[in-house]
Amino acid sequence: MKRITTTIKREFLAEIVAGSKTTEYRDVKPYWRKRLSGVTCPFELRLINGMRERAPEVTVLIDRIRESSATRQYHLHIGKVLRTSHWDKRRQVPK
Repeated sequence: MKRITTTIKREFLAEIVAGSKTTEYRDVKPYWRKRLSGVTCPFELRLINGMRERAPEVTVLIDRIRESSATRQYHLHIGKVLRTSHWDKRRQVPK
């Protein structure tokens, strides 16, 4: 299964791990058009908060991609959270 890795802000990572955020948004730009053209659904999306060695991260399964012409964004629909690392799920903070 293909995997794309990118960064994410901590508040959004926390919402994804908690299950309250079920869609990740990315702007429709040549960079994302090229990255998403190389994958087919479902695929893994690895989201990292920062560039440190032990940065909090979550890997999710993307089961559908929609392109919104109104907002000029890709809507990446999260099927489920596959794994987390360096994140305390109970306290919702980095370990």
